[in-house]
Amino acid sequence: MNADAPITEIELRSGLQAGARLTLFANRVVHTAQDAFEIVPLSQLAAVGVAYQRDARKLNWAIVLIAVALALAALSAPLRDWLLSISAKLAAEPGRRESLDAVLIGAFSALGAIARALSPLAGLLALLAAGLVALFWLGTTTLTLSAGGVDRVFSVRGRNLQLNDFAHAVGTQLAARGA
Repeated sequence: MNADAPITEIELRSGLQAGARLTLFANRVVHTAQDAFEIVPLSQLAAVGVAYQRDARKLNWAIVLIAVALALAALSAPLRDWLLSISAKLAAEPGRRESLDAVLIGAFSALGAIARALSPLAGLLALLAAGLVALFWLGTTTLTLSAGGVDRVFSVRGRNLQLNDFAHAVGTQLAARGA
């Protein structure tokens, strides 16, 4: 087998290394990116692994955001109505000093406007939660090349069978070298 002929290669299309290319040759793995180049001799590799994982932290954050969004949505209308009713009562009561009334009416009206903004904020939080759930659902496929106590990690979003096939090809080459 010619050591200069590539056995297989894969382009990483998502994740931190998007645009990078991994190429397997008979005696090495070559990682090329827009601003980096690395050659890992197969004789230096101790292990290769590939895993598909979902990040539970994204789901946890989505649940928290949904809970906060529901609380804000539930509080928005009653809080707004209560604050506006207080400012209306103050405006209707005779016999108070006008300057104090004006300050209180203005303050409760401003708080009512803030309470009105809670409903759109709840909608925005719900959208963020939906995005986190989508990222959780997609998950990541991670290829790990272990060489002398150092792991080289390549991750892509979603379930990537090509990365899995690449890991199998590297593992086959490692096994062939050890035999």
